[in-house]
Amino acid sequence: MESTQKAKTDESSLYRFCTFRLSERLYGVDIKDVKEINTEVNFTPIFHAPEEIKGYINIRGQIYLLLDPRKLFGFADKEIDETSRVVLFMPHVGEPCGVLVDSIEDVVTVDGKMIENRRQKELKVPEGIERRAADVGEGVCKLQKELLIILSAERLLKSVINLNPVTTEI
Repeated sequence: MESTQKAKTDESSLYRFCTFRLSERLYGVDIKDVKEINTEVNFTPIFHAPEEIKGYINIRGQIYLLLDPRKLFGFADKEIDETSRVVLFMPHVGEPCGVLVDSIEDVVTVDGKMIENRRQKELKVPEGIERRAADVGEGVCKLQKELLIILSAERLLKSVINLNPVTTEI
């Protein structure tokens, strides 16, 4: 009985992340926030939208808002190629949306103790990174060969949507 309880405790401290590349850096979002990975990258631009919004994308009749995290993080533009993918988020994240990424990597499972959570202590935002870009981070995790930057899908969406709040004043 005790060993079963210990196994449950150990398993509950494991986190799984869907990982992807942006500007050769490794990022991840909680696998529970990911609906699917899609190869469809044809989108309809939204004129006068913030640059962090690529446009709308139609996946099997469902319309998703397509975000460009490269713009949010201040990375240079990259042409869409055969490795580009769209990570679509689950409905609980917010309105139907997804992010355009350079490429998809593996699902990574890490022990929660390995994650350095920047929310536990206020860290200075590195120079050249906007405050709102830093606010979408959940933490970092040192993997065997590189650093995994963990993002919050919900805060990522909110940081882009709250750029230009709609006003009702006339």
